[in-house]
Amino acid sequence: MLKYILLRLLAMIPLLFVVLFIVFSLGHLAPGDPVEMMYVNVMLEQSTVTEEQKQEVRHRYGLDQPFFVQFGTYVQRLAQGDFGNSITQSRPVLPMILKVFPISAQLGLAALILLVIVGIPLGILAALHQNHAGDYAIVGGSLFLRTVPVYVLAPLLLILLVLQLHIMDVPNGWQGLLTTNVVLPVFLLMLFPLAVVIRQMRASVLEVINTDYVRTARAKGLRERQVVIGHIMRNALTPVVTEFGLIVTGLITGSVFLETIFGIPGYGQLYVNALRQRDYPLIMGCTVLAAMLVMLSNLVVDVIYPMLDPRVKL
Repeated sequence: MLKYILLRLLAMIPLLFVVLFIVFSLGHLAPGDPVEMMYVNVMLEQSTVTEEQKQEVRHRYGLDQPFFVQFGTYVQRLAQGDFGNSITQSRPVLPMILKVFPISAQLGLAALILLVIVGIPLGILAALHQNHAGDYAIVGGSLFLRTVPVYVLAPLLLILLVLQLHIMDVPNGWQGLLTTNVVLPVFLLMLFPLAVVIRQMRASVLEVINTDYVRTARAKGLRERQVVIGHIMRNALTPVVTEFGLIVTGLITGSVFLETIFGIPGYGQLYVNALRQRDYPLIMGCTVLAAMLVMLSNLVVDVIYPMLDPRVKL
């Protein structure tokens, strides 16, 4: 097990290098000048920013050097734990990311727990009532909610819960995970991948439900709950765990609209601002973290596989 994990961690290094090169290339090919972005507010107030001053800033951040020199310098500093400084904010990138990442991580993990509590049981119920009204209601309802964009569903829920029913105040900002402000963002964050989990769990249960060992368990007189939990669920969870490996990263890094709508200063909002301002060091820092999350989540999924199914070997 330990040898497998170490080999997988070593294999992440060249993959991360490829990701960095692609993103670094796309960032430099994209239109826009980060130095111009940095001086926008100054230029609106006073038109005294000269081209020499801009060129000095470009030289300070190495933006006047050839592409491969810039990329090599960045990789060398990254290997030493230096993520560089933000061009538009003149601050170290790593503390900026570490400040906002825990917020998005808490939202994502809360949404993941809610997704497990809601999605897996609903998928099992849909499979046990295949082609009946309950099955159609669960699958159809989850697919309908998935098709509605979050920037449409969020205002509708705010109008309903805040203006019409007066159940809650307008959730805005971040005061911690254990507050009422996060109830609606976590619920909305959970809705989008809910249909994927329900359909995958339903399909997995339908594959397992007619196997010989399930029929034998029922023939022994076991209760339906014991059959589902002890024989069906464990074997049906393996494909669903694969989906969770991809969903976790999306829950943490993909809450861009929600953080904007509810004024949450999280990772997604930081990433979007970096893209708008062409802040290359900040874009690269956010990309490094996202890529590492994807690779680590897939590693965790592979390690969990043998625990669910002893026939799987690492």
